[in-house]
Amino acid sequence: MTDFPRICTVENNKFNLPNKSLKILVILVCADLFFILLHITHKLARIFNVFTTIQYNNAFNVYYDLTLAESFQYVKEYWIILFFAWLIFRKKQFFYTGWIFLFVYLLFDDMLSFHEGLGTFVIEKLGIPPFHVIFGELRYQDFGELGASLFFGIFFLSIIAFSYFRNGKEVRTTFHYLIGGLFIIVFFGVINDFTNRIFAEETQKLLYEITRLLEDGGEMIGMSLICWYVYSLTEPAQTSAQSFST
Repeated sequence: MTDFPRICTVENNKFNLPNKSLKILVILVCADLFFILLHITHKLARIFNVFTTIQYNNAFNVYYDLTLAESFQYVKEYWIILFFAWLIFRKKQFFYTGWIFLFVYLLFDDMLSFHEGLGTFVIEKLGIPPFHVIFGELRYQDFGELGASLFFGIFFLSIIAFSYFRNGKEVRTTFHYLIGGLFIIVFFGVINDFTNRIFAEETQKLLYEITRLLEDGGEMIGMSLICWYVYSLTEPAQTSAQSFST
């Protein structure tokens, strides 16, 4: 039988989580909050025309690709892939194969914008102007991106569902936690992204900035939660634990 780590167990109505893993979670979330604070400082510097180094450097902005915060997201996704690879090849837990494929896709999609490119391609093939604004900041392009994301999401979740139904209760419980973390990323990255598009950047700037920060900040926290949890799965079962009453 595969050595399955009991990272989150229920005994005597208590949840037991490794102390070391909780420290990793705190570190990841604190890093996310640091990048969010840098972003807010960057925006305030522009409003009050101070701190010119921060004001004109978009590396501090969480919205754009290849910025400091976005690069940290790439690193977390890379770590998640390594942790899943450890579980698959070292622990022989092959039921994580669908998950490693999903995060390899997410890493390269974040860096190379696969779903944006595919969405634009499909919309153009349908003879629809992709960058035509419907209202607010919402474009036909955004519907193309949503369709591409749904396509890849269904594909990878089908592989994950196959492993889910072929394995027992402990594997399914772990998948529930992973899907919960993935839902956080999807909620902020897809659903909240559409909410953000409703507001025009020029005429509804405050609402636009708030919803966009929620989008990217929520994705960052969600990815940190998954990174922490997958790391926890690599920890040995005898790791000391701290109890939390339900």
